[in-house]
Order: sequence, then structure tokens, then C-alpha cells
Amino acid sequence: MQFRAWLTIVNLAAFVVAILVLELLPAYAPIAFYGLVGWMIVSLVLLYRPGAGRPVPTAGTGPNATVSPDAPLASTSAPAHASAFGFCIYCAAPIEPGTARCPSCKHVLPHLA
Repeated sequence: MQFRAWLTIVNLAAFVVAILVLELLPAYAPIAFYGLVGWMIVSLVLLYRPGAGRPVPTAGTGPNATVSPDAPLASTSAPAHASAFGFCIYCAAPIEPGTARCPSCKHVLPHLA
């Protein structure tokens, strides 16, 4: 299971525990409230730390892979052109691959590294 899914489950459990403490043990209500607020801050830090829950990219794997994992990576000597997508990245107008400037919005299409 992914990190974000586990964190969501723990957040829901913390919320349920805080609600139960507020209802069943009103003397501990301030501790439950501030504990829940503190946990929410910690969970946001965990959730938005660099690399949290993002898979490590590997060549030739994943649901959209079109090459076998054993195949060599494509040559990066010539950068790909943004028009290789088949549409303008600025206005979404259909364009031919290799076009340097969008005929619709006149934006110069960048080279992708």
C-alpha cells in the first residue's frame, strides 16, 4: 500500500479517537483537540515532504511503457520537440510533429530535454 494511503488511514483513525475522547472523556477534551491539531500539522509535513509517496522512476516499466525493460534507452543526443505530442502545449490545437511554431496561437514550441 502506498505511503499516502497509510497516512490517510492514520489521519482518519486519529480523528475518530479525538471525537471519542471529546464525547466520552470531556475532561481530556483540550488534550485531544490540541493533539489532533498537532498530528494534522505533522501529517501535512509528512505528506508534502520531498519525495513523499512518489514512485522512483525506472526505465521501461509502468502502465504506459512501450519498450521492454531490457531495451536500451533512446538516444538523448537530439532533444525532442514539444510538437511531438501532436498538439500545441499552449492552446491544444492539433499540429504536425516537428512543427516549430503553432499555426493557431503563434507560440514557438520549446525543445524538450
